[in-house]
Order: sequence, then C-alpha cells, then structure tokens
Amino acid sequence: MTGAETVKKSGRKLISALSLLLAALLTACGTAESAATAGETDTAPTIAAEAPTDTVTDAETEPLPEKWDGPHVMSLKIGGVDISEYRVVKSSENDATLTTASDELIKYIEAATGVYLDEEGERREHEICVGVTDRDTDRVRAEREKLTNDGCAIIYDEGRLYLTGNTPTGTMYAVYTFLEDHVGCRFYSSRCEAIKYSRHIDVPADICYTHSPRFLNRDTFWYDTFSPSIAAKLKINGSINRNMTNGHGTSITYAGYFVHTLPSLAGTSTAPNVQPCLTDPAVYDKVLANVKKLLRANPDAKIISVSQNDSYANGLGCQCENCKKLDDEQGTPMGSLLTFVNRIANEIKDEFPDVYVDTLAYRYTRKAPKTLKPADNVIIRLCSIECCFGHPLDDPDCPSNKQFREDIEAWSKICDNLFVWDYTTDFMYYVNPFPNLGVLYDNVRFYAEHNVIGLFEQGNGQSFSGEFGELRAYLLAKLMWDPDMTREQYYAYMDDFLEGYYGEGWQYIREYIDRTTEKTKDGHMGIYDPISTVFTFKGSKRQKELLAFLEEMKALWDKAYEATDDDACRRNVEKSTLQVLSAMLYCKWDKKNSPAMLETLHTLMKKYRVNFFRENQKTPDTVDYTKNISTW
Repeated sequence: MTGAETVKKSGRKLISALSLLLAALLTACGTAESAATAGETDTAPTIAAEAPTDTVTDAETEPLPEKWDGPHVMSLKIGGVDISEYRVVKSSENDATLTTASDELIKYIEAATGVYLDEEGERREHEICVGVTDRDTDRVRAEREKLTNDGCAIIYDEGRLYLTGNTPTGTMYAVYTFLEDHVGCRFYSSRCEAIKYSRHIDVPADICYTHSPRFLNRDTFWYDTFSPSIAAKLKINGSINRNMTNGHGTSITYAGYFVHTLPSLAGTSTAPNVQPCLTDPAVYDKVLANVKKLLRANPDAKIISVSQNDSYANGLGCQCENCKKLDDEQGTPMGSLLTFVNRIANEIKDEFPDVYVDTLAYRYTRKAPKTLKPADNVIIRLCSIECCFGHPLDDPDCPSNKQFREDIEAWSKICDNLFVWDYTTDFMYYVNPFPNLGVLYDNVRFYAEHNVIGLFEQGNGQSFSGEFGELRAYLLAKLMWDPDMTREQYYAYMDDFLEGYYGEGWQYIREYIDRTTEKTKDGHMGIYDPISTVFTFKGSKRQKELLAFLEEMKALWDKAYEATDDDACRRNVEKSTLQVLSAMLYCKWDKKNSPAMLETLHTLMKKYRVNFFRENQKTPDTVDYTKNISTW
C-alpha cells in the first residue's frame, strides 16, 4: 500500500512528491511500502517554506513566508514567457515511453507550479514539444541527429522548448533532465522524491543542451532501483531484475540468463569451480544449438551470455590437453574460453547481426590473451571482485589494485565492447559499513577513461538496504550518466541527497561518511572483509579503539535522528543506523550483553525488510541471526 510521507528540509526545504496530486497545492510524496508495512498510513503535516534556491534573481532575495501554502515554484518562465502561456505538443509516434514522457512533464510541472499544461487545442506561439513533432526546426533536427546511446536534447528555438532524443527513451531522459535541472525536481529513490522551493525560475531562451552518455549500458544491482519508474528517472537502462516496459523506456535485454551460463547451455554441472570442456565438439554443438534457440525465442534480445561457471578464487577451467594448449599459447585460461566464445559469435552473426555475445573475464580468466582478440560482436565483462574498494582503482600506492589496472589496460587496447562487473557492497554482510563512497567517483571515471561502455554495479539486490543503498544507487546512476562531472559536482549530489532523504540532521550523516571513509585509508577493504578489518587504527588496543570509534559514529546517527521531527526522514535515518548497530554487534559479541542488541537489530531489520546475510539469502523473518552472528 502507499502511505503518505513528507520530507522537511533544512536550508533549502524540499517536499516529497512521489504521489503527486493533480491538484496544484502543496503536496507530500507517498511511500510505496513493502508488504511488511501494509496497514501503515502517515498523514502529511503542514510544510514550512524556506529561502528560495539558486535560481532566485538579485531583486527577489527576500525570504519566502514562514508558512506558504502555494506551489513550490512561485514563478516559472521559459524564454521569458510564463509557463501558463505554454501547451504540450506530443510526438505523433504511438509509443508508450513517449506517452510517459509527456504525462510526467505535465504532472510534475503542475506539482511544482500549480499550472496544468494543456495537450489539446490550437497551435500556440509558445509550446513544449516532446519527442519528434511537426514543429521541429532544422536546428532541432540537426542536434538530434548527433545523439547516441539514448541521448537527449533540451533546446529553445523560435518560441518553443524542445525536449527530445534520438530514441523515445532519450526523449524521456530529456524530460526528466529538464525537470531536475530547471524545475527543481529530485528523484532520490522509489520512495522519496522532492521538489525544491523557488521564488522564480527562468529557463533561458538560448538553452541548447545535448548529452549522449558515454556508457551504453548503465545498471545498478541495488534493490530499490529494480522499480522501473525510479530506474527510468535515474536513467538506468539495464534489464537485470527489472522489466523496463510499459512506458519506462527500452533496456538492453538478455536472451536467457545474465551470467554463468555455460553449464546450462552445455548441460554440464552447475557446481562452483566445475567448468565444461571448451574443446569438446559435443559441448560446442550443444551450446550453439541452445544459443540459437534462445535468440529465436527472444527476438528483442540484444545480448546473450556465454560465460564461465562461477568459481572460487582458486578455480580453474578445463585442464584437458587441448584446452591447456590454447591457454598456454595465450598465457591465460582466457585462451580456451575466448576461442570458444569467438566461434559462437561468428556462427550466429549472420542470423542475429544486432546481437552481442557476453562473456566474463572473471577470476582465472581475467588476464587478457597475448594475441587473441574478441570478435566484433563479443562483449568482455571484466570483474573487479579481487580489488580493494577503500582506495581508487588507479591509486599507485594500493598494491591490491595493481593487477586489475594492468588487466583493464590490456583489455581496453583489444576490445571495443568492454563491460565491467563492479562491486559496491560488503558481499558477506550487507548491513555492515562499506565506506567506498569516497572512491565511487574515481572508479567510474577510471572505467570511462579505459574505454568501458557498460557498467553493472553489484549491490544488495535481495532486500532494501540498511547501509546507504539508496544513496549509493543514486550517485552511481549520476556518475554513469555523466562520468565527466567534477568532484565538486559529485559531492554536491551527495549533499543534496542527504538533505532530501535524511532531513535536517543530514550534516551529521555527511560527517559520518567523511570520518568512516578516512578510517579506511591506511588499510584495504575487500568485499569479503569483516568490519573489524575495514577501519584502521594506529594504537595497540585495536578492539577498544574500534568500539570507541563506533560509539562516536552511533552518536552522529542519534543526532541526525533527533534533528528532524519528520516521520519519513526519521524512518530513513533509523533504517540506515542499522549499519553502525550491526558493526557494534559484530565487534562486541558476548553472551551477556549482545542478545538485547541483537534483538534490537533484528526488530529493525524486520521492520524495514532488510536482509543481513548474502550467503543464506533468507528473509529477516526466517534468518537465525543468533546462530550466524555467534560464528563471527
């Protein structure tokens, strides 16, 4: 069910706008709660307006009234003309995504300004044209022709504003970009949206913004972004665990499973570390037949995975004489795998010219071959699983990342279709702190600089996050859309999210992020490292210092909770406080004191539908936490 939630802001007050009413008074955003919270209903309190945003002109800097029951934006002009003078012109194409784009534009403009934009009626001097329309000028057509990868354009020309793209999905991205950058909408998560208060916004008449994302495929495996609606707003186009249909844009879809597919394609063992023989003609024939069968059954698919079975760190491929010969010739077990995959790719390209074959450069196959190159229709998906995520991947002083840097540099020279499977969470204990927010910026830029065109950001995909999952997904989506942003812009996005999502105590949470990030700099942080090894201390009494530090961190969350009286923000703070409670329990397990702390942790995890352990993948209702935690 949907319970109404509001988000009171400090400095620049924001108001939630997820369940926007088409009536144009001040409204609060709803929260699409999980089944566990069915029956809860929150009533939106009156929200006080605050000082206007950066769009205010010098003549209008006086503060807004303390209590303001009007729309979020008192005045919105486009090219000097008031928004009420405009109407929306929809594309003539019969496309669900274009319908969503125009509907969303009308809905959010009304929520922000109180003005409902007509779609019907006579041609007007001032219009907002969505998609490809009969109003398009030569300038608009020329700019649209330059776009790639669902790129978008926002152009004002001859009295009209054009929100368009080289595809319907690109047009939808243009609408959401316009709403964010020029109307003040914020799409923080599937359950928290906001509109900034502004006295006056004037979209300039010379605006000509175009953007083609450098990453063809942008995906986050964080549970909250499995919602097609928030994925579209964040410009995530991956199809793993989400169905991007019914007007939410197109996505890059797979025929069959996403990864570790060779056992199922070949009919061999699926046990980890067991790999099929890649020089066995019977294996090849069966895989090829199943690949063609899957592609014929999924005509819209753009990728099919032909990738090795999962493996542990010491895993190897087939060690038969023929496979070993190929591997020895290329100096890597990728020799036999890529030879096999290239054969499949070459065999299917005539029947399926637009399909790519995706394979992994993962663990034992991560090293690039000496002379063998991927076929033009092969994707190499490089995996960063062994890396340190407490330091940037290109940090010359981090020996844990040296081999990965060499591998990606080698692959980037021979592969035009380089994807990366990246890791952004504690893979054993989802709730524990994983202070990598400081390196996300560096790592995504590093990928872009090394010819990576697809990113899959692994996170907690099994439950809502108690450890910055929504923040991390938001920042990753922004970075994948624009990896060329400055570091200052990245941290501005972070602060804006913290304020909008956690409320008036957000600066305590920013302090928590900065201090926990600092504590990782003298050590290394892998995805399987327990919390006791993540934070580094120079003293000899490590356990005592660690617990004292965690007590300080808990105090920051307590301050953030007390700083706001808004129910939605308090719930978000309480849910994210799970990370420091979990760390404290992990580092101080004893039979006398820990059961009560464990019960508190368990209660909160059930309340917010948060899963602690990846390895058992059970719901909070069925996990035996006492048994698991007592084995730490």
